[in-house]
Amino acid sequence: MSNEQDAILFLTSWYPVETNPTHGIFIRNHAIALSQFRKVIVVYAYSSNQKSSLQIEEAIVNQNLTEYRLCYSKSFFSVKPLSSFLQFIKYKKAHQQLIAHLQQKKIKVKAIQVNVIFPVAMVLDLYRKAFKADYTIVEHWSGYLKQDGNYKGGILNRTTQAAIASTKKIWHVSEPQKQAMLEHGLNGQYELIYNVVDTTLFKPGKKSNSRIQLLHVSSLVEREKNISRTFKAIKKLQNKGLDFDFVVIGGDVEELNNAKNLAKELQLANVKFTGVLKPEHVAEYMQQSDALILFSHFEGMPVVVLEAMSCGLPVFVSKVGQLPYIINKDYGVLVNTGNESQLVSGLENLIKGQLKFDSVAMREFVLMHASLEAVGKQICDFYSRQ
Repeated sequence: MSNEQDAILFLTSWYPVETNPTHGIFIRNHAIALSQFRKVIVVYAYSSNQKSSLQIEEAIVNQNLTEYRLCYSKSFFSVKPLSSFLQFIKYKKAHQQLIAHLQQKKIKVKAIQVNVIFPVAMVLDLYRKAFKADYTIVEHWSGYLKQDGNYKGGILNRTTQAAIASTKKIWHVSEPQKQAMLEHGLNGQYELIYNVVDTTLFKPGKKSNSRIQLLHVSSLVEREKNISRTFKAIKKLQNKGLDFDFVVIGGDVEELNNAKNLAKELQLANVKFTGVLKPEHVAEYMQQSDALILFSHFEGMPVVVLEAMSCGLPVFVSKVGQLPYIINKDYGVLVNTGNESQLVSGLENLIKGQLKFDSVAMREFVLMHASLEAVGKQICDFYSRQ
């Protein structure tokens, strides 16, 4: 068995890169949390049609966390099976290059942590053979849920089933996700893990303006985040003569343009689109807002809700993912999925000053369950027992 100084190797399907800085940010936050207690190595191979240096990018985040990223070119062929096969060959070669680099550095590995099973589990055996290590899984993907419905296809199913069969632990991010995985026959040792909040950044602040400000933060992807009905709810509030500002944060170019066009079509007033912002600027908006709205069709454990709570900001959210197990009347308002009337009614009561929430209790909940220290210790304690 490896000693306590050996690294936990994060083998990940998603991770932030320069061209997509929010992709898998919650995985990076788990790595940072664990690095407070022990050494962590992250490896990530990804394709791009913008750049392909095939040079390993090394980033030292802190004394216990080093990231290795390798970008390779996408394959473009009209015959999809051939394109997918060539893409996998490139993916495998990239990981072989990463493994050779780690071995050259004489990095020792105590355990491998697979973050999002597919596609990285397709190269898991390469790492297990190279480092003679057992592995765990942290699954963030929502594809197992009926509302998402993307857990299908022979390669995906076989790869997932094989990974689940031999893992020491499966950390899940919501009870519905766990139940969906079990319904697919993916049995194992499950344990809930929270997404991480930087509570030194996301903290209560003094509101500097007297106007009511409602906030939405997400990728703005319609099929998941339900942007159209969120905006319709905002329009209904405005039609009632209620005066407030509405700030929308996030979205890539396409999703942001779609959201702006919808706002224009609905003739929303006092709406501001910021695009993707750095975490510190998101925190500032949360400190200046009166409520966060997340009217999603489905979720896992949305970190934006935990970040809002860490700022003492009440949340108005759908009963999806882990949210029904987290949100109570002191933290915000839960509404049935897709029920605009419930959302409008709750927000109207907020704007009229008829609702009270416990900002201190929100903050304490996040500190106890989702802080860097709490989550890092949870993961570290498991590996220390192995």
